[in-house]
Amino acid sequence: MFRNKLLGTACALLLGAVSLSAETWKFASEEAKKDVQDIYAQEFAKVVKKESNGKIKVRIYYYGQLGGENDIVELTSNGSINFVSVGTGHLGSYVPEVQSISIPYVLTNNEDAAYEVLTTSKTIYNDLAPKFKKANLKLLSMISEGEMAWGANKPIRTPEDFAGQKIRTFTSTIPVETYKAFGAVPTPLSWGEVYSSLQLGTVDGMVNPMYFIYNAKWHMVQKYIMFPGQQPYIGTISTNAKWFAKQTPEKQAIINKAIKAANKAAFEYQKKINKENTAKMLEENKELKLITLTEAERAKFKDISKSLHGTFLDVVAKAYPDDKKEQAKSDAKKILNNLIQEVKDAESRH
Repeated sequence: MFRNKLLGTACALLLGAVSLSAETWKFASEEAKKDVQDIYAQEFAKVVKKESNGKIKVRIYYYGQLGGENDIVELTSNGSINFVSVGTGHLGSYVPEVQSISIPYVLTNNEDAAYEVLTTSKTIYNDLAPKFKKANLKLLSMISEGEMAWGANKPIRTPEDFAGQKIRTFTSTIPVETYKAFGAVPTPLSWGEVYSSLQLGTVDGMVNPMYFIYNAKWHMVQKYIMFPGQQPYIGTISTNAKWFAKQTPEKQAIINKAIKAANKAAFEYQKKINKENTAKMLEENKELKLITLTEAERAKFKDISKSLHGTFLDVVAKAYPDDKKEQAKSDAKKILNNLIQEVKDAESRH
């Protein structure tokens, strides 16, 4: 009897160890190797492999392998791939409410405060995340990839300096409307088209975090980079909602553990790489000049940005049928106001 009990226990342990069948999860990123989202995906894959005792592997796809930013969101939505990392600026057509995070000066460039909000916010994970379901997506996390800097071939310190400047923006409405409000001519482009467009003068400038500007070599076709204190670049990590719901509690726990580890890895990496790549830019392009806007200069852009709050609410309402517009607008207003308050509270703690 004791022997049977011992064998039963051993079998249970063995079955527990192999209960995860061998499989491969697909993770698509909008970025290239050694970019922040790659570090995120690599850490995610490492933890998944370890926690599943090697039974689950994560295959990472980089920019262009499966198409552009909108393509990989669509592939995740329809279940062709399991996970996707993409900036909020590319998600607006799928989840209009996510554009609250794209409004300038809503989030903070205080890195520790931003990390707290992006990983623990009740507004993001209780109010905003459910909005992803209509696109068959489940929001898993958000990460900061560093302050968004403006690139141009002339100094830009005021809205008047933006006049006539063709600025590459993301494809969602709020990024486009932002640079219209600032006085520029917004030009949505996938990032793979930006270098040649800057080189040929099809666009005059762009906006991105410093590590990415360096990796894409955009600093070699720009004369000035400005720091407006506008917002960090925010990447989102989502999974296919129906696929996730079908996973066992054990697999869901592995995913959640991997997400937490990847959050930390990406946070530390972006701080390091943004600093290092800024120094490299100045070495490689001796004519490049960096400009930090003063508080008085930033104040003008902050004032203009307030008009985008109403634009955001209208954008959200427009995405819903007539009988749901008012409720959608009310929900969006709640998300925006609560997010602003959470950011202020986090800044007070950091």
